[in-house]
Amino acid sequence: MAFSSWLLIAYVLTVLGVMGTVLSENRNPLKASAWILIVGLVPVFGIMVYIVFGQDQRRLHSINRRFYQRLMRKPQLLSLPKHLQKKRQATEENQRLIELLLRNSESPLLQLQTLDIYAWGRDMYEALFQDLEQAEEYIHLQAYIFAADEVLDRLTELLIRKADEGVTVRIIYDHLGSYNVPASYWKRMRAAGIQVYAFMRVAFPLLSTTVNYRNHRKIVVIDGSVGYVGGMNFAQRYLTGTELGMWRDTHFRLTGVAVAGLQGSFLVDWYAVSRKVVNMDRYFDPSVLPNEYSPSVQFVQGGPISHWRTLEQAIIYMISRASERICIQTPYFLPTENLNNAIITSALAGVEVELMLPERTDSRLTTFAANSYLSQLLEAGVKIYQYREGFLHSKLLMVDDRIASIGSANMDFRSLEHNFEISGFVYDPGITKRLTTLFDQDKSACHLLTREEWEKRGRLVRFSESVMRLFAPLL
Repeated sequence: MAFSSWLLIAYVLTVLGVMGTVLSENRNPLKASAWILIVGLVPVFGIMVYIVFGQDQRRLHSINRRFYQRLMRKPQLLSLPKHLQKKRQATEENQRLIELLLRNSESPLLQLQTLDIYAWGRDMYEALFQDLEQAEEYIHLQAYIFAADEVLDRLTELLIRKADEGVTVRIIYDHLGSYNVPASYWKRMRAAGIQVYAFMRVAFPLLSTTVNYRNHRKIVVIDGSVGYVGGMNFAQRYLTGTELGMWRDTHFRLTGVAVAGLQGSFLVDWYAVSRKVVNMDRYFDPSVLPNEYSPSVQFVQGGPISHWRTLEQAIIYMISRASERICIQTPYFLPTENLNNAIITSALAGVEVELMLPERTDSRLTTFAANSYLSQLLEAGVKIYQYREGFLHSKLLMVDDRIASIGSANMDFRSLEHNFEISGFVYDPGITKRLTTLFDQDKSACHLLTREEWEKRGRLVRFSESVMRLFAPLL
């Protein structure tokens, strides 16, 4: 037989093998069907797309299970005892969500001493750099994007100076998210004694099996007593804007026992990238004891290797249990089918559902795909606000002025299924009310979309939206 015949046979066997793998993994039928069609009907390129985007990563383990359990036991020891949880007279909805997150992600309920909210980069950076200046023992810092600009220059100088003072500095950056940062930055930091690691290096993005699974978390922990988490990376765009205008985002500074939740997440990722076991007793400060009257939070690590879709489950549960009002802010709205149905069901049931999106995003294809969902939402009664004064990059969910979700996760397939994310579920009417007030203030920079206006879109635009929706799980 000719070489081409053997090559064809090998290719057909590969296609059949991939189809068999997809079927054996018991995936969502719609996704499984889509991958079988792509692999079967698109020669060669379909296999390449599957290798990069289609493989199920839940069977991969980036951290030893025994070490993970030892690490997670530390913040669990600082959790508020159940008898004190009941003493706070938490609602049944809160208790059920708390139990869900304990079971699907082993996330303990931790108490906040303070929580500061930042809506703009200049305010957040000012507070963060002041806290970094005060660091005495260690700094743990992680972000998806470090941009090679003035913010990173300032951060580099500060961290090198703190390392010279004897402060231990550890940094995790996502290799793809920070791909454009010259290697000289990291070399200079390492030369100064700073420990720097990239998450999942990607040598050839178009051929890598891990390019679709990125670490999107933004965490800072300083001396175990101060923590930062939210949607902001390290980039000048948060100070001076881009062609889209000023970037509007939400970030949080917290103190108290809850910092242990961020610490645990960082150390999990640190072990994954460095394979170094740290002295855990050093990094969990029990000096601030749980207080039954303090606000409480559960920090949940979402990711492709999780047994459950932890963030999606929690968000759907919150939305489905709402009785009065749901407020959502997200830069990218590409919901899973279950999440989209939960939002529509709540709106049809009479709950006031408000969704705030940027009018323009940094990805035109993503905008087309996101817009394909809006007609049905408007028909169900969802109020959709388009943010016009810059780019809305905030990720917030507030339910009934009772519970809020904060953190790094967008409301899209990538955050809910592919990326490594962190979200905090805050159980406190006061904090939730502050975030709802911020949401209402943002409305002044928005355009309220109407069904009549939306239906005037041209046929070509609608067709483009429908086509891009097919690729929503990959965007």
